[in-house]
Amino acid sequence: MKLTLYRRDNRKRNERGARRTLIWLGGVAILSILGVAAYRWHAPLTAAPALFFENRYFFVREIQVRGGEKVGGDEIVAMAGLRHGMNLWKIEPGAIEKKVAKHPWVRRVLVRRDFPRRVVIEVEERAPKAVVALGQLYYVDADGVIFKEVGAGENVNFPLLTGLRPEQLARTNPTLRGKIQDAVRLGDLMAKDSRTLSEIHFDESGRLVVYTTAFPVALKMGWGDWDAKLKRLDRVLALWKGNEARLASLDVSFNDQVVARLRKVQGFNGSRVQR
Repeated sequence: MKLTLYRRDNRKRNERGARRTLIWLGGVAILSILGVAAYRWHAPLTAAPALFFENRYFFVREIQVRGGEKVGGDEIVAMAGLRHGMNLWKIEPGAIEKKVAKHPWVRRVLVRRDFPRRVVIEVEERAPKAVVALGQLYYVDADGVIFKEVGAGENVNFPLLTGLRPEQLARTNPTLRGKIQDAVRLGDLMAKDSRTLSEIHFDESGRLVVYTTAFPVALKMGWGDWDAKLKRLDRVLALWKGNEARLASLDVSFNDQVVARLRKVQGFNGSRVQR
């Protein structure tokens, strides 16, 4: 009797397995390259094979929100319309950025896809620098943007911006926005010298008048050249230290001089010019 032994030849199976592994790795490499291209152009690969969109390898498993304090991460994710299990290829960063940017606290937003399974949303929030009174109170940021009505219980410990009318702000007015921005900058400069402002007022002639929290003296600043004006103001206030209550106003809007107007005192009423 002839006995023939049949041994399974695993070489072909191993070759097929190696071939499948190479094909899979090649596919992942191609998808990764396309992912980088899609990330750079912020575009979905709608023309890509259906395999890209159905492959569980690219299902979103992590959504990160970075930089949000006033706006919660859950709120940002809801606005973005994201959820776990979405295919990363189908997500459009540009469209999500437009949605999230509509939130009043959001100044800037960047969305990116981290292949293969993560979405990252980076949020820069607006920081209030003043509160403008327009019937209601609204926050103003360093860009001069009036971005949100102050809600109940929210912080109002900011300079009060007065003298503006709703009809002025209803129109697109880059010049006015620039002036609001400049006024906010003046408030920041004075705060650095421990002179916190209580009010920033646009007078009828459009000039800027400010009041500090330290004493009720109208400081008529005019516009621009803040550094030089503040130096002149400091010199005059040093002379009047301890007697600020006698001052009604200080006008530093003139070149190289300060006009001091005194409060009415029985038997005397006048002003002084100090250089």
